[in-house]
Amino acid sequence: MISYRRAPDLEERVRSLVERAGLHHVDVERVRCVRSYGSVSRATAARIHSVSKAFLTGYGMKPCYVIEFIAEVFDKLPKEAQDEVIIHELLHIPKSFSGGLLPHGKFDFDRETRSISKIVKQGRKPF
Repeated sequence: MISYRRAPDLEERVRSLVERAGLHHVDVERVRCVRSYGSVSRATAARIHSVSKAFLTGYGMKPCYVIEFIAEVFDKLPKEAQDEVIIHELLHIPKSFSGGLLPHGKFDFDRETRSISKIVKQGRKPF
């Protein structure tokens, strides 16, 4: 059975990477992070979740996102690889911050993640 725990340490890393990567469209106050435990997935380190427009409208909520980090995979990665995973998940958030998600087919996520990660390591802003 999968269990979830809030991950404030990862929320702080998201804040830092959003700033360093120049992902200004990401409202970090509406992005939360959780670690999941008990997943049988061994290839996936993280995934991003959103809530449907109908749900948001029904409850009068603004769009928000949750990034799930699969502890058994993510926590074993080196810090640099973890940062790339975080950036990759953030790239799924559209510039409109509408609550939707950009699919992998929209652009080359791996190339974009590596590009932004390289710029972040060099201490420059990409945008």
